[in-house]
Amino acid sequence: MTYSPPLPQQPVPAPAPKKPFYKKAWFLVLAAIVVIIIGVNANKGGGADTGSAEAPGDNGAASADSGDATEASAVGIGQPAADGDFQFVVNGVDCSQTELGDEYLSTQAQGQFCIVDVTVSNIGSEAQGFFGENATLLNAEGQEFSADSEAAFYLQDSSSLYEEINPGNTLNSKVVFDVPAGMTPSGIELHDSAFSGGVTVALQ
Repeated sequence: MTYSPPLPQQPVPAPAPKKPFYKKAWFLVLAAIVVIIIGVNANKGGGADTGSAEAPGDNGAASADSGDATEASAVGIGQPAADGDFQFVVNGVDCSQTELGDEYLSTQAQGQFCIVDVTVSNIGSEAQGFFGENATLLNAEGQEFSADSEAAFYLQDSSSLYEEINPGNTLNSKVVFDVPAGMTPSGIELHDSAFSGGVTVALQ
């Protein structure tokens, strides 16, 4: 029998190092899209902060007087209030209902529904989407209540889920909030986008 020496083993090449996920093309594209969306919304919603700097020589008393004047001149029902590209006029608020819908489809409030009737006008130069979800209801105790989009679905002519408004056009909307029974809202904070500073309208 003929002896055959064993063949030398070929070295197994080491696997190529994997590229980290944050360097992959799909991740970079996704990150760029998110940054662009945030930047566009911030530019639309953010207004320049004017009138906040004190003039030379102002003292603490003058600053306090300025704060009192701001509270005294708060926007109320029936008065225009602007944020970004939207001008809002709150026409009223109704907190008397605990059920919305009809005999076939309806929804029950956990407490009571507060329905804010608001007119939204686009005072900007391009189309802008209105989301009722961007609004916040306030009470005198400092609590904040988010809008109830699911309940708004059962309210005829709510127009607060999502409506695009062209420049110069006006939308009549009703934003729904599910709040504790007996709660009386003191104000509503309205926004032209999720990233805007917002404007508060007094409801009392």
